[in-house]
Amino acid sequence: MEAIDFLLDKWQTDGLNQMQVAEKFSRCDLYVTCEPCIMCASALSILGIREVYYGCANDKFGGCGSILSLHRTDSEQMSSEESLHGKGFKCTGGFMSSEAIALLRSFYEQGNPNAPKPHRPVRTLAPC
Repeated sequence: MEAIDFLLDKWQTDGLNQMQVAEKFSRCDLYVTCEPCIMCASALSILGIREVYYGCANDKFGGCGSILSLHRTDSEQMSSEESLHGKGFKCTGGFMSSEAIALLRSFYEQGNPNAPKPHRPVRTLAPC
């Protein structure tokens, strides 16, 4: 979503109108470590992204087949007019999956230094 916000700001600053922005997104491919969640997959469909490549599946929230299929399958053809109006995107999973999993594991092991501090102290359960 950060990359999309950046592109939207840039293209609007450049003076592109809504149709020109839609045309640009229809030629964009997105590479991500993890399968987009349902909300992100829906947003990508509305934007008209051409294709998404992801590394590992998102078994809890995946919007590209793991939970819901908000993308279009290879057998579904889409006209250029449909692609400009957010009618789904092509999706390829398993792209560099072992590298994606390693990257995510490393991130979670280190923790997120930018995460907000909890408002309440974290409780630990006493052993029984």
